[in-house]
Amino acid sequence: MARVVVVGAGLAGLACALEATTAGHHVVIMERSERIGGRGTTQNFDGFPFGFGPHLFLKKGPFHDLVRKLSRVRLTSSPIQLHRVEVLGHGVVRPVDDVKASILAKKILREASSNERIVRGCRFLASWNTSEISERYAGLQKNKLLVSNEGWSGMVGRMAAALDEVGVFIECGLHVNKIETGKVHLADGREIETDVIVLACGPAAARKLIRSVDEEKAKEIFSPLQRTTASFIEVGLDSKSLSGRQAIVDVDNQFAILDYRAIQPRLGLEGCHLSAVAVGGLETDPGETRFSSEGERLAALTNFMNQRASGWKEHIVQHSEQAKITILDSNEYRIPQRAFANVGILLAGSWIESEHLLADASVDTGRNAGRSISSAIR
Repeated sequence: MARVVVVGAGLAGLACALEATTAGHHVVIMERSERIGGRGTTQNFDGFPFGFGPHLFLKKGPFHDLVRKLSRVRLTSSPIQLHRVEVLGHGVVRPVDDVKASILAKKILREASSNERIVRGCRFLASWNTSEISERYAGLQKNKLLVSNEGWSGMVGRMAAALDEVGVFIECGLHVNKIETGKVHLADGREIETDVIVLACGPAAARKLIRSVDEEKAKEIFSPLQRTTASFIEVGLDSKSLSGRQAIVDVDNQFAILDYRAIQPRLGLEGCHLSAVAVGGLETDPGETRFSSEGERLAALTNFMNQRASGWKEHIVQHSEQAKITILDSNEYRIPQRAFANVGILLAGSWIESEHLLADASVDTGRNAGRSISSAIR
């Protein structure tokens, strides 16, 4: 049995703790913020589960498979459907009232040529990356990108409840300010001895901590990472504003609006829950610079909503927005999970090498880290 400290209580950290505990290790999770789940969580306001921008999870992906197995209560979910998705400059992706156009669209999506607007639009909706061809892109075509009736907080809650049942301690509001081989230093002066440290706290925080162990290697490993930021607006409305659409995508500007309640009616019978996002476009983001600041990008997203969700401002029940948040922790390059295993440190998160993306990559790398504990013991 190894003593394991997991730094970060997001999806990767929770998944790692579940796997490591199952393998018989003693696990403690340390989280800097006051809540668990990281970006994969929600807070309920007047019945609207607000999160950090829109996200769909993949049916039978690592995240979905894990949360389904953690409770006897059935996870109710509904898929986004392409006959209710509009890509600007093309129209509805697969219109039900035009069989010929729908069949043609199916063929175009299967061939996946980047010259086709609906291909780029569907890639963007699936992964927030217009060039990414992934299992999520295929899943969108097969009605396998889902919204749960529980919201992210409910699914993260399943993970937390499972950890509580097996006695894994999660301490929130705890700042780890330094690590070394076999030891974690806390901002309150405490020192925790451990056999293995799993950094599941995001690449910026992980890099900062690892610098105290091996600054030169940390620079070499982390420098190629390219983060993509986004602005988001999330609103609960007492009206329907997308005219029956589940999503509207502007692939040229990398904007999208999703209506969660149109996708998953069990989230509420009245009104709608819009989650809009503007991805990239800043000088610090990969690709073309389109905005001089995050404020300008947020203003452009607001204007997009004004055009596509007419009158939304007059029907707001709840409102949340953020000008800048990391939506993709990596572009093409991702870090090897065992890059620092020789000093008893493992890495987990969506920025770690995995065949999966986003939440699925977080869970996949978290579970892999939990399985690798024994081989990382110094």
